[in-house]
Amino acid sequence: MRLNKIYYLVLCALLAGATSCGGGDAFIPPAIEPDEPDPPTPEEVYNTPDFTPHVDGEPFDTYRGLVMAGYQGWFGAPGDGCSHSKHTNTQWYHYRENDMFEPGVLRNSIDFWPDMKEYEKQYTPGKFKYPNGEAATVYSAYDESSVLLHFKWMKEYGLDGVFMQRFVGEVINNPDGKDHFDKVLESAMKGSNTYQRAICVMYDLGGFMSDNSRNTNAVLTDAQAIMDKFQLLNRNAKQKYYLYQGGKPLIVLWGVGFNDNRPYSLNDIEELMNGLKAKGFSIMLGVPTYWRERRNDALPDAKLHDLIKAADVIMPWFVGRFGNDNYSNFHSLVENDIKWCKENKVEYAPLCFPGSSDRNMHPNNGINSRVGGKFLWNQMYHCIKSGAQLLYIAMFDEIDEGTAIYKCLNQSDVPSNESAVDYYVVYQNGGYRISSKMVEGLTGNDWCQRAKDLNITFMGIEDGLPTDHYLWLVGQGKKMLRGEIPLKASWPSR
Repeated sequence: MRLNKIYYLVLCALLAGATSCGGGDAFIPPAIEPDEPDPPTPEEVYNTPDFTPHVDGEPFDTYRGLVMAGYQGWFGAPGDGCSHSKHTNTQWYHYRENDMFEPGVLRNSIDFWPDMKEYEKQYTPGKFKYPNGEAATVYSAYDESSVLLHFKWMKEYGLDGVFMQRFVGEVINNPDGKDHFDKVLESAMKGSNTYQRAICVMYDLGGFMSDNSRNTNAVLTDAQAIMDKFQLLNRNAKQKYYLYQGGKPLIVLWGVGFNDNRPYSLNDIEELMNGLKAKGFSIMLGVPTYWRERRNDALPDAKLHDLIKAADVIMPWFVGRFGNDNYSNFHSLVENDIKWCKENKVEYAPLCFPGSSDRNMHPNNGINSRVGGKFLWNQMYHCIKSGAQLLYIAMFDEIDEGTAIYKCLNQSDVPSNESAVDYYVVYQNGGYRISSKMVEGLTGNDWCQRAKDLNITFMGIEDGLPTDHYLWLVGQGKKMLRGEIPLKASWPSR
């Protein structure tokens, strides 16, 4: 527009010169209209962190400012060296269902298949085939190389670190499970040091019983053994990057305050918390979605709030509570959670997850769609916009329930899940089983169907997206939290 006006003025000058030279009337150009201003560019909005961003290579002194994920580390395979891999009924640890790892619903426990391109050690179940006819393979978390690969990915994509799940029912008074999880934890501690990632132990209280002296003492003894082995109170010794909170190594108790008839009480939790504090730990609690209002999935007992106020950090469990279509109904819940925690000086780590699916174990369950990453991004965006200063991502490697963010195969590349054997799936009295024959006479919500008719296939990363898409998204979410990229409802171009 400006160049055209310059040409116009030059032309006018020439014309004016021509007429004056000819002795005629002087040419008077029309008034110049001012430029219309260009439309204003919307100013980018950035998160204003209420924390000092962590510097690579420095210890992790607080969860605030971090994006962490849960790490199951529970997959095993025959021949990996773990004691449980030697027993027929525990082979293919966490891949198996009904004591087998074969194609077919209720014959395996996973809904996603890991992308195996980068794994050093691979195991072949035998009956799974990729679409090209090649035998499908999986990994074992008992192998150090697999765990180190995962920590390498955390570094590459910007995930700050992970909470190492330690299941009470699988570790306490269970030598095979303890063997597995001790080895995985040792490898993860090495990965933490190698790739400068934060690491923290999380006890899942599933399996914790209220005949509490035995169980409480066993958990406290296990925690003390971890503290001693890895010298957690001396950060200059073994574990520089173990996550601290309030000047102490952080430890987590998950499963606190749920109203689903768990075999332990809030008094048991209080005893555990006091015992861990006495050993020098700070405390994070995994609580129900409705912990603040003490309704729905949460116990109504006021003691729940007392325990939360005595903790340093809480993380509410959101998996299965909402999907992309109704997440907006939970915006105010997250906002009010954050407000309550600020008032009570407790750090609040809202959970964000990519989607979920566990139909191979529970055929009645639906699929919580990932929507190509939109669902996960919506959660991270809203939590940060609402004032969250830290995030918990569920999960890094949970392919059983379909929440994994690590590299999984695309939908068109997953193995077939159709069994060569014809059989029936029975749902009766709230549980599933396999039958070689049709079961007649079922009433109410009970049913029996041919396995093939259920058409339960493996899920996959959406075709057209790279297999690392969800790792990348989480890394971008961390940048958004730190104010390094705009706070926007859509993620940046890759």
